[in-house]
Amino acid sequence: MDQTILQKIAAELDELLRGGFINKIHQPLPREIVLRVRTRAAGEKKLMMSADPLLGRIHLTDLKIPNPPTPPRFCAFLRAHVQGARIAGVSAAVADRVVFVTTTRGPADSAEERDIVLEFLGRDSNILLVDRWSNRIMDCLHRIPEKETATRIVLPGMTYQPPPPRGKPGAEPLANIAPEQMRPGVTQDAKGRRRLTLTATPESDQVFESMNAAAEAFFWPRLESLLLEALRREIASPIRARIRGLERRCAKIEEDIQKLESFAERQHEGDLLKVNLRLARKGLESLTVSDWVTGAPHAIKLNPALGPVENMELIFKKAAKGKRGKNIADKRLEATRDEKAALEDLLYYVESAETVEELERLAADVPLSKAPAQTKKSPIDKKPERPGGSAMFREFRSPGGLTVLVGKSGRGNDFLFKHKARKGDLWFHVKGRAGAHVLLPRRAGGEPSDEDKAFAAGLAVHFSLARGKGKTEVIVADVNDLSRPKGALPGQVIVRRFTTMIAESQTPAESAERFRAERGIEKTGFRLPPE
Repeated sequence: MDQTILQKIAAELDELLRGGFINKIHQPLPREIVLRVRTRAAGEKKLMMSADPLLGRIHLTDLKIPNPPTPPRFCAFLRAHVQGARIAGVSAAVADRVVFVTTTRGPADSAEERDIVLEFLGRDSNILLVDRWSNRIMDCLHRIPEKETATRIVLPGMTYQPPPPRGKPGAEPLANIAPEQMRPGVTQDAKGRRRLTLTATPESDQVFESMNAAAEAFFWPRLESLLLEALRREIASPIRARIRGLERRCAKIEEDIQKLESFAERQHEGDLLKVNLRLARKGLESLTVSDWVTGAPHAIKLNPALGPVENMELIFKKAAKGKRGKNIADKRLEATRDEKAALEDLLYYVESAETVEELERLAADVPLSKAPAQTKKSPIDKKPERPGGSAMFREFRSPGGLTVLVGKSGRGNDFLFKHKARKGDLWFHVKGRAGAHVLLPRRAGGEPSDEDKAFAAGLAVHFSLARGKGKTEVIVADVNDLSRPKGALPGQVIVRRFTTMIAESQTPAESAERFRAERGIEKTGFRLPPE
């Protein structure tokens, strides 16, 4: 944004936001601050201020802004000192790319007057909160300490000094542009590079009613992508951390199982000692006997302080303990692997989400604590939800006319299992990979056809990490063979019995076409709804 455009945007903001009440402050990205301002004439407006070195800007936005659960340091400071204030004015410096948002809070005789200063200085772009009476920097987004090449230090407690002149010619003053020539818009040069302009040409450029609207359209795609990726990282981070913790737990349990197996194997030694008990006596550290299984000599370790019978009972006791411990460890390992698989499914949904709204719905499924999932009661268990199907699952029509349902989240998978699945329905999931749950209803009076099963298996591959990996093994289970542990993660199920089939990564339409082509079946004219 050049100085002229900043002056135009500041003038529009001053007219629209003057007297507005700062209702809430967010920091969705490391260098972005959003003020939610309630105005009398236009309702609530979102003012985006960015100190990004490459995308520095200020403008109103209608983009959905995610709100991090914990505000960063500078955001929390602004909430403490500016939230609840009224905007007294918005102005832009004449000689540099600096914008001032003046705020006032409290009674008129003792009002706190502060400036939110937005500086567009490339690498040193910054947002500062300055006390108007003392001209002291209260805090800043980007703290700039003293360094050899620096000409300006920006730290809390220091007196605010405007940025030094950069020695570059400034943009044309806003007053020099005639009102009839002023058309805010976005223009594009011969090389395809887009830029904001105050003098757009209706025949070749995008023209907008205001400079704020032009800036919103210009920055929207990039900002939407940045917000989406930032929210995706925030939601995915605890899932990945939990998966890594479960991988370590699995490795530890497997080590324990190996030790317990060695204890359980002593049952055979106890049997050997029982047969050769007459050869043992107190004081022996070991007894070598003939193993009737291998025919080779076998040395049995003994406790010299115990007699033959006591040693035999001790060996049998350790063997029984090893068997019991192994059974418990096997169940723990299976439960841990099930939990890890459910988290990998959640991570798949987070990584494949395409909008902020989808990610915010998925955030409710993310475990935020390190406590085992079994100690947390899922919202699905608390109260069944019955929202619109589009928010929970996708619907497709199989070649045989059956409605195939595909979960869109862990909560959606639970919804299919609890409210849509019926006795005899088939459940599909890619084996060994993260993906969606697919539900194929039974036919009236019989099993679904092979064509319908192939179609459902293709959907399972398509909506999974196996997409594009070629032929993939898919689990097929009767709904009666599924169960959901109490307090499990959203989408976590236990499969008691299943079969497998091979499917290939294809779109739903390609899956049906491939099946028909392989079997010489003519096209039936069935209709596929959009994905």
